[in-house]
Amino acid sequence: MHLPADTPQSLAVTARSPYEAGTREALAYCLRRKHLRRTARIAFVVGLLLTAVNQGAVILGGDASTLTWLRSAANFLIPFVVSNLGLLSGRGARSGPAPTEGSVDDEH
Repeated sequence: MHLPADTPQSLAVTARSPYEAGTREALAYCLRRKHLRRTARIAFVVGLLLTAVNQGAVILGGDASTLTWLRSAANFLIPFVVSNLGLLSGRGARSGPAPTEGSVDDEH
């Protein structure tokens, strides 16, 4: 398995199964500095907006409980996961052959 030069050493171990190899490769891809910077930025902006809209009044009112902070954390974690899944799905879409002109799957 070939991993990029900026792959963290902890992920550079040899995988034992195809699933594990795919998971390690996906993690290595998502943890590349340029990808991590983009997905973290997306998660920060979206998480901040979601927290302000959904929990802002409770936090500013001083009534935030542990549950409020857990919900706020989810507002950052979920966009981070989704943006990484989008990154990975876009990577898979680019790996196939480019469509040729006139090739149509559904001819009517």
